[in-house]
Amino acid sequence: MNNIFTPTEAAAIVQIPTKRVYKELEYAIVPSSNPPRLPFEALVYLRALKEVDFTFSVDFRTVLYERLVDAIARKSTSLEIARYFILQLDAISNELLELINRFNRWKEGLVTNQGIMAGETVFLNSRLTVRHIGTMLERGESKENIREDYHYLSEEDMEFALIYTRAYPIVGRPKKF
Repeated sequence: MNNIFTPTEAAAIVQIPTKRVYKELEYAIVPSSNPPRLPFEALVYLRALKEVDFTFSVDFRTVLYERLVDAIARKSTSLEIARYFILQLDAISNELLELINRFNRWKEGLVTNQGIMAGETVFLNSRLTVRHIGTMLERGESKENIREDYHYLSEEDMEFALIYTRAYPIVGRPKKF
């Protein structure tokens, strides 16, 4: 897989705080470029860390990442970390690939047009911005309440609006009109 992700995209897809991704880059556990970009293997690593929910030392995480990259390159389906501690690489990889593919297909149905909501990305055939829905979800609004006002949104719209909002945060100063 040749996908490369920004730290914010990686954090949104894996559903961890962006700060956690930057810490892995800062400690050089995940090799970095300028600007920072992460390969698919880094997403598998980050997802595994999220699921395990243990705190490991920097040295252990570095070795874990290197072994994980090597195992994926060899097309191993699992990676034994310690006795009774085995990562199912194929399951993690397949889950992430499916999510990324669904997310990319979903994004194809969005509209970005300077004439609609000043170029902010909106749902097809509407003036409803993806960021508006994602922000509502991020602030804790229930999907049921959102659906009362926007009945045409699908479950996938809700799921991916949150990922989209986290993956593509507003950066810089607001546009002047």
